[in-house]
Amino acid sequence: MTKRIEWIDVAKAIGIVLVVYGHVILGLHDSGIWGASQNYDWQHSIIYSTHMPLFFFLSGIFAVRWVERPAKKAISQKVRTLIVPYFIWGFVQAVVMQVFSKSTNNGQGIGNALQLPWIPYAQFWFLYDLFWMFLVYYLIIHVFHWPFFSLLIFSFLFFGISPFLNFWEFWRIGYYFVFFLIGTKVLSLGYYLDKMNPIVDFILFILLQVTYFELDLSKFWHNVFSFFVAMIGIFVIIHLAKYVNHWSVDYIGQKSMVIYVLHIMFTAGSRIFLAKAGLDNLYLQGIVGLLFGILGPLVVYQVIRKMKFDQYLF
Repeated sequence: MTKRIEWIDVAKAIGIVLVVYGHVILGLHDSGIWGASQNYDWQHSIIYSTHMPLFFFLSGIFAVRWVERPAKKAISQKVRTLIVPYFIWGFVQAVVMQVFSKSTNNGQGIGNALQLPWIPYAQFWFLYDLFWMFLVYYLIIHVFHWPFFSLLIFSFLFFGISPFLNFWEFWRIGYYFVFFLIGTKVLSLGYYLDKMNPIVDFILFILLQVTYFELDLSKFWHNVFSFFVAMIGIFVIIHLAKYVNHWSVDYIGQKSMVIYVLHIMFTAGSRIFLAKAGLDNLYLQGIVGLLFGILGPLVVYQVIRKMKFDQYLF
């Protein structure tokens, strides 16, 4: 993709803000600062039903040109952009968490770093699973030569059984692959996307969220229903992205990878620091955690860029 499509950067910015905020409120909940409440449950449901499907969907857009490359070039590009950051920052975060293990929520540390080749931890699962997803997509296109419709059926079947694939990362790859695949067609179907009414989509998103939150569904049907909730949420974010136009938002979207791999150390660090200072106010914790989770990684990136290491680390 030779020219940046602005709404994609904005959608990535919205998505990464949701990721950071989602981890902020999760950390506050797990640490006991934010006790059990319907307010927390609602926010958690809305964020986690949409933000990661969005990132796999957006990744599918970039797979269209990527899959046309020769195998060696295609795979090496994904190793450099996904696997290298996965191992480097996965190890760095594990070391930091080990040092502060008495203050963190989940006791993550060096043991997690040693398992990185086969078991991702914390936020790094996304890089790991996305890498394998790209490889599966390349294999199906170039070896099996499946047409899109056959691949779509396969992805829906994979999605349907994903809750029962309790081995390695099969369940997550199975769940998210359908969003990745639909993303490969979004630019070619842009005309139909533009015809969708953002107000109708937003109302439908709210109604689906209420239904999704309130219904007591079986594991299988809960999974099926989540697909529609996620897709409508993605459409709402795309509509919103097309109305937002500011360089700062574009920049956050362009550096979403930087924020993704680094933000946990800043959100957890700010929560721990404020708590030790006796500042357990929920709103203060939430605002500071969100700001540090976004701005902290960007400051680190600027330092690394000036040292000319950025192309090796992100």
